[in-house]
Amino acid sequence: MDGYEFLGKLRDLPGGDQPEVVFCTTEHDLDHIKRALNAGANEYIMKPFDKVIVAAKFQEVGLIEAAAPE
Repeated sequence: MDGYEFLGKLRDLPGGDQPEVVFCTTEHDLDHIKRALNAGANEYIMKPFDKVIVAAKFQEVGLIEAAAPE
């Protein structure tokens, strides 16, 4: 079972729409991004990771709060 199949099965479970899922992969092409989002991913992050992008994506789906301005 790959990540796409797992995510599809998760989303089919009762309450499976509740967990926020950020798909993290080395795949950069549009077909993989569409496939992950169609399977139910809330966001998609490509490796190599940039910490600013990761933080922004996690904030976008509510996994972390925005940092307070200094």
